[in-house]
Formats: sequence, structure tokens, C-alpha cells
Amino acid sequence: MDISLNVVMLVVVLIVIVPFAWFIMAERSAVSKKKKAFQKIAQAQNLNLSQVEYWNNHCLGYDAQENTLLHNNLNTPDSEFEKVELDDVRKCVINKINKDYKNGDKHYSEMMRLELEFTFVSNRPPVTITLYNNDDNFSQNQEVARAEKWLALINKHKYNKNNVVAA
Repeated sequence: MDISLNVVMLVVVLIVIVPFAWFIMAERSAVSKKKKAFQKIAQAQNLNLSQVEYWNNHCLGYDAQENTLLHNNLNTPDSEFEKVELDDVRKCVINKINKDYKNGDKHYSEMMRLELEFTFVSNRPPVTITLYNNDDNFSQNQEVARAEKWLALINKHKYNKNNVVAA
């Protein structure tokens, strides 16, 4: 009876533990594939990323030599990427789009989208990099802090007419 009880306990434990282990390994594999795909895109663009961040289905990297920012949203079917040369950036701002709700006397808002919007010295059309979209991912994981961190880096390295050296 002790052996059959031990076998039943072992089977129950395995039924509970194996799926968790499998999900953890699958997630690590997916993250690894995303990192490799993003690195492949960076290499194809001749970029050597010195600072990279991965979250959800987004990858954002900075190449210090080229002073270029590279973003990839893996949610899009063709895995689009945006390349922003910071030497041409006049201004970068964080756009936080909220949706307001009212429930009786209580008012609250929910973040729907968070973007970095770039305007350029060369008067080319503005570029928007979406860091968070409620339609793609419902969970928020420090998106505002992440946007502020990247905004600080962009403002540090963007075009500055005082830094232009005459030939």
C-alpha cells in the first residue's frame, strides 16, 4: 500500500510540475529567438548595438558609434523595424494616450498607448515608436519608466547645434 500511495503521489506531483517546467523552458526559448532575430536585423543594418532592451514583443537598441536607435515590434506580421538616426532628431517626446472611465462618483484612466515621437532637423515626417499598446498586450511592466529612460538617452545623444563642428 505504501508503494502504490508513493506512486500516486509521484504521478500527481509530475502532473503539476512538468507543465510549469515546460512553460518556463518555452518562454526562455521564445525570448532567445526574439533576441537572435533582433541581432540579425541590427547586423543587416550594419549596427553594433551597445545598449539593448527586450520586453513583451518589443526590442529597442542603441548603437553608440552610428548614434542610431533601432526598434522592432515582433507583433506585426512582417516584423517591421524603425531606424532613427539621433543626429537628425530635433525633438523627442513621450506620448501617453489614456482612456478615461467613470464609475459612479469614481473617475479613473487606463493607459491605452505609450509612444516616443521624433521630429527631425531635416524636416522629414515625424516617426513614432510604440512602446506599449493595450490592443497588443494588456499587462503593463514599467513601460513609463522605460520610456523615460530611453527619452533621457535620446535627449543626451540627439542633434545639438552647439555640438556641430565646422570643417
